[in-house]
Amino acid sequence: MKIKYLGHSAFCLSGNYSVCIDPFDKIGFDFETQTVDFCLCSHKHFDHNATHLVNSTLTVFGEYKKGLEKISLEIIKSYHDTEFGAKRGENSLYKFVIDDITFCHLGDFGEVVNTEIKNRIGKVDVLFLPVGGRYTIDEIGALKVIEYVKPKIAIPMHYKTAKSNIDIKPISEFLKINPYKVVNVPTEFELEKPMNEETLIYLPDSSNY
Repeated sequence: MKIKYLGHSAFCLSGNYSVCIDPFDKIGFDFETQTVDFCLCSHKHFDHNATHLVNSTLTVFGEYKKGLEKISLEIIKSYHDTEFGAKRGENSLYKFVIDDITFCHLGDFGEVVNTEIKNRIGKVDVLFLPVGGRYTIDEIGALKVIEYVKPKIAIPMHYKTAKSNIDIKPISEFLKINPYKVVNVPTEFELEKPMNEETLIYLPDSSNY
């Protein structure tokens, strides 16, 4: 199966089904229009809900719909901040399966990270998680999530890039304290099972963003 990084927190995954997650608009660079089976939006902020740029059979905003059983979708409720949503509202974590690979995308997860997160998420192969802080968990919180969940692959997202106008930390802050092996991959890359035993950090090329 293929994973394509579209910038910010947006990814397109293509296998036996195709999924686009958290399409964005007005963040300093353009979103590449996608045509997919499913569009998943973690919450309704402009940098995660640009559904007008995605042609999809089914669009999801944190509520289960008929047809989602095809990707075994689990919707895990969370908060965008450390005050139970008082500042920025709710956020949905999406856990799903494509080509027998289990993914989880954390959206703008912003809660205080503790061991409970491993019970909420469970076992996953690939974890997409924010690292830029300010509006979400930062690099320290992200590493705690990786430590507790122990995915095969963790993919950082929601960090400052050259063209982004979002006031968050760059990926360098995460990489300074990251103890895991980093694998640099192109913007579009392929995954298949069996996967590695130890957690790896996959870092898609963000030079165009």
